[in-house]
Amino acid sequence: MGEAVKWQFACNFLPFHSQLTIISLYVSDERGIFAYTLQNLIVYWNNLLLNKKNMVIDFSISNFRSIRDKQTLSFEATNSTHLEEYFVMKVGKYRLLKIATLLGANASGKSNVLRAFYLFTDLMLHPCKDKTSEIEYERFFLDEECLQRPSEMMVNFIVGEARYKYEIVFDNKVVYHEVLKCQPLDALREHMVYERETDKGSLVSTMKWGDRYRSVTNTRILSGNLLHNRTLFGAYLNSNVDIPWMKSILNWMNEYFMPMVTTGDQKLQKYVSQSLMDNLIEKSELVRQLMKADIGISDLVVEQTKRPLNPNMLDLLLHSNQIPESMKQELKSDPTRMEFDIHMSHNGHQGAVAMDYKQESGGTQRYYELSGLLLQIIKESHFLAIDELECRLHPDLYQHFVTTYLLNSHRSQLVFSSHLSEFLSDRDLFRDDSVWITKKSQQGDTELYSLADFDSETLRDTTNRYNAYRAGRLGGIPHLGDTYVSLSQTKES
Repeated sequence: MGEAVKWQFACNFLPFHSQLTIISLYVSDERGIFAYTLQNLIVYWNNLLLNKKNMVIDFSISNFRSIRDKQTLSFEATNSTHLEEYFVMKVGKYRLLKIATLLGANASGKSNVLRAFYLFTDLMLHPCKDKTSEIEYERFFLDEECLQRPSEMMVNFIVGEARYKYEIVFDNKVVYHEVLKCQPLDALREHMVYERETDKGSLVSTMKWGDRYRSVTNTRILSGNLLHNRTLFGAYLNSNVDIPWMKSILNWMNEYFMPMVTTGDQKLQKYVSQSLMDNLIEKSELVRQLMKADIGISDLVVEQTKRPLNPNMLDLLLHSNQIPESMKQELKSDPTRMEFDIHMSHNGHQGAVAMDYKQESGGTQRYYELSGLLLQIIKESHFLAIDELECRLHPDLYQHFVTTYLLNSHRSQLVFSSHLSEFLSDRDLFRDDSVWITKKSQQGDTELYSLADFDSETLRDTTNRYNAYRAGRLGGIPHLGDTYVSLSQTKES
């Protein structure tokens, strides 16, 4: 999180007189004081967010990538008290899981389930710029009917002291329908907040407000920015109007959902290193996690170095229509970029030896990145999705990461995919409702279900889940062909 993001976060929550204090520190360029003050403010407000228990209850989507029919991933715990202390968080009348593990064969849709969560945040936080822009996502393309019909999404979540239910029907060009309902945690019934409909012919959207939310002024202002390809929240972001409940929901999403972690090169090293420089992650805590991982690291040093931009990259930036002129002038006057130099200390025969980050193994680099994220979801309240968590990690280190999270987190939610299923043989490592399986049909669509969905005839309390999974009784494993390879030789005529 860069300084601009942190500044925005602080201003969203602080009273006006506190903002004036920070502005004066920033303008006077007292960088150390600014960083220290802001860090304390962020910790304070993160703790406040923790107490408010803002979380996802469940998520449903249809007609998205490999997901044809409606599939739901729920964090709501069953009545089982198994490992309750470590897996379950109580929020009002709700018992919510802090973790969800996705198992399944390759190309069964695990990654698509994770991506679906971030389509939700994109719709809300990153609205289309104008009428000609499109909502970027893919529908299920193995059925021609799906390419002609819209996608549907439903999310139940808790913000503050209320549970919200958000439903949306959309395609790449139009948001056809939206409805938001609210139920205070101490109330018996839900009430409507708003409903929005878009006429398919004229592409004009209309809003209908619940009794508690009617405002002629808000309606007039939002209507002017409610394009047919924007959600109402997207219209709010483009409007000069203050609606506290909308601001609360958007602030929650902006801070709660961390970027999805994939198996590719995402420059997570830069994110973690910047967080260290900004004191969002304590260096001593990170080193402690690396030492516990038994990868031979006893200390680390992170420094920022200014280096010249590649001439080809500089030329590309200066001629880009997407770069503001003010930024181009800055690049011309100072064509450099800040890079991180990381050195990790190892215990050698003659004492500590510093090694450049680039020389470290892929697993060590991966765990440096994951450890930074782990400390954040333990210390703060976040939703984090990780694709193939075990990537480049020893199975024991992978399980160490999961167990550390479960024992120390209190108000975060972690959902990840994995190909490692051995943990299913130990009932002390999971709950049935925390393990989800993706299964692909013969027609290529994804089915999502949890171990808790099986009846007692399939899974008794005494059933070894790992053996049942490996035997194919639970689905989610590949049906492989034989291993015979036919080598045909072509004779020259």
